[in-house]
Amino acid sequence: MRNTPLGRDYNHAEDPTYKNYREEAQRWCNKRLDLSNRSQAAFKNGDKQVAHELSEQLKEAFRKAEDFNKKAAQYVFVQNNADSKDNEIDLHGLYVNEAKWILQKRIAECVKTSQLRLLVIVGKGNHSVNGVAKLKPAVDDMCSEAGLSHYIDKKNPGVLVIDFPQTPNIKLPNSWDTKPLNPQNVLSGPGPLYQPQYQQQPYHQPYQQQPAQNGSVPATGIPIVDSLLKLVCACLK
Repeated sequence: MRNTPLGRDYNHAEDPTYKNYREEAQRWCNKRLDLSNRSQAAFKNGDKQVAHELSEQLKEAFRKAEDFNKKAAQYVFVQNNADSKDNEIDLHGLYVNEAKWILQKRIAECVKTSQLRLLVIVGKGNHSVNGVAKLKPAVDDMCSEAGLSHYIDKKNPGVLVIDFPQTPNIKLPNSWDTKPLNPQNVLSGPGPLYQPQYQQQPYHQPYQQQPAQNGSVPATGIPIVDSLLKLVCACLK
């Protein structure tokens, strides 16, 4: 369990707000799958009007599932990063696509501002399904794709370190979504942030931070982190 400077512990796996967002997303995902099956059955039976109506309901169910997942991602990212150092980013509680999308933009910001290194907190996979870590290998693959020097911290296997000075002439992949976060391009990357064939599994690892009140974004006092938090929250609201 990771402790904050304030000495409190935050475990998103036990946070009712976070769990409610993910559970609501799952509920709408299940409804979407049910509507999909019913729509296909109606179409096969020749009832195209019913199939169309169910298809429209399916789209709405997917939109709601996507919306609740975005709220969960915004919430857990703020909780985990509001007091992080300016060279850290905590990806706990995020699905792989969410984590990769945010990390691509954070790496681009690091390159732009000539940051020396970035500590990416990915966890050990202790709370993943069957205890198999998925986030760590996904981030490792991202760094390899970009040719970034990176390694697992010997003292903490749940932290992946990206060493920018050891990566000369950094050129990030064209497939990466490195545009600044804003509401208009939230899903403008190489593919949708949430594919219809989910639900994915989040990565449960404790970390501490008091919840934001009334949807506000906690200030860390670190310009880079504050800016990223505000952008993420504006984007994922």
